[in-house]
Amino acid sequence: MGPELFETMRSAWLEVAARFEAYRLVLPGSPQFICQPDVCTAYCCHAYSVGMSEADVERMRRFERLEPVDFLELDENRQPIALPLAHPYLLARSENRCKLLRQDLSCGAYDGRPNACRLYPHFVVFWDSEAGRVLTTPSPDCQAAFDTLLGGGDPHPLPLLLGHSECPGFTGPPLSSAHWDAIFRQTYQLQYAAL
Repeated sequence: MGPELFETMRSAWLEVAARFEAYRLVLPGSPQFICQPDVCTAYCCHAYSVGMSEADVERMRRFERLEPVDFLELDENRQPIALPLAHPYLLARSENRCKLLRQDLSCGAYDGRPNACRLYPHFVVFWDSEAGRVLTTPSPDCQAAFDTLLGGGDPHPLPLLLGHSECPGFTGPPLSSAHWDAIFRQTYQLQYAAL
């Protein structure tokens, strides 16, 4: 991926930035994300309800040795609520935060955490310049665009790697192209390919 592609991404970001005010475009040269536990307020654990897939639930059972009733939102019969979505379960919340957030703001189930938590604070969206809209759900067009990008072609729609502005961890040295590429691939995989 060369400078022309990154310039195209910058131009596309100008078109979509107003729709994603809580995010910033992440490109080579942007500050690396380095977790800052001393200044982190666990904003993500307070602000978001986290959807979980069947694979996320199974990972939590396997790595944390927890049963779904211990970490999922439950109905009045103490059964996990299943919504008609790709990620049908919700990570339980208590006292207006993730139930698994510890008093010291660390994760009580870090090894088994859902993919949504694994990819945070990054996020991939696709800009469809022809339709003038942003795509945030998986589609064959998104997969084809991602494959085209990795193959060195000109992808349509254009994938953009974003970073959440509320996260205080974007303080590291500038991202190299190789490091950006690794984060971009991992974020895409967690966000789209795992569905």
